[in-house]
Amino acid sequence: MPKYGPTFGMATNSSSSTSNIIISSSSSSHQMETSHLPITAHKLNGQNYLQWSQSILMFIRGKEKDDYITGASAAPETTASTYKKWIAENNMVMSWLVNSMTADIGENFLSFDTAKEIWDTAKETFSDKENTSEII
Repeated sequence: MPKYGPTFGMATNSSSSTSNIIISSSSSSHQMETSHLPITAHKLNGQNYLQWSQSILMFIRGKEKDDYITGASAAPETTASTYKKWIAENNMVMSWLVNSMTADIGENFLSFDTAKEIWDTAKETFSDKENTSEII
């Protein structure tokens, strides 16, 4: 199977790079969700909220999990058959958010219960800070 480097479609022979993934027609969305591709190159550092939020939002939308940060996917009753799947997916999005922050910022969000809480609190905390990035 061919390996694809950071620029998709470009085959590479490197087997030592952890950023390479194997793409096949039988790849499931779960395999793609657990790939070693970075979530974003823009880790939230307290001064780059605008850049970080747009970058992480693109990633989450690309995984079709943005309902977890907008609140459109609210937790079902704990007795519902969909509860376990909701918990797993919510925790996956939470990990994406926390892992896209610097360690000192991310550790403040580890006790939150939902991805929406993390998203909203990050916005409230950092969106009014001076951003080093600007919208072009």
